[in-house]
Amino acid sequence: MQATVFFNSLAPQERMSLIVLVLQVLFLVMLLIVGFRLKKLLKRYRLLLTGKQESNLEGILLDLGERMKSVEERLDGMKTNISQMEQDATECLQRWALQRYKAFTNVGGDQSFTLVLLDRKGDGIMLSSIYGRDESRVYAKSISSGKANYPLSDDEQEVLAAAIQGRR
Repeated sequence: MQATVFFNSLAPQERMSLIVLVLQVLFLVMLLIVGFRLKKLLKRYRLLLTGKQESNLEGILLDLGERMKSVEERLDGMKTNISQMEQDATECLQRWALQRYKAFTNVGGDQSFTLVLLDRKGDGIMLSSIYGRDESRVYAKSISSGKANYPLSDDEQEVLAAAIQGRR
């Protein structure tokens, strides 16, 4: 109550000066609080950058950047290697089929056979062995894009179809 009597007894310019003085004191207190917090934060920041041991945040970040660059270079090299391996794999023998059968009715057992070896593109070879009582013969036929370059018997056509479909 005495404060309001004192405040009302002041002239309008004095009132305004008192209000400005109170606001300045409040801002000064707020500035001191913020300053102490900032000082504490800067101390923690410097400790983080310099570190207590030989490592600091800047050094760690630079090291991680170098490592990441090295890993990216290795990854690019591996991508190149994988694409080269995929290209090379098309030329490797990937599909095959083998079938034994009787070439002649008067010969016992399934002594004759046909073996087909193909790559991913369907290129390869066919080996056929025809077993008879008196003699045995082996034939080799080339296969291009899944088709034989020579006439095939029914047994050979079955084996070729099985190899193309991936059946063994």
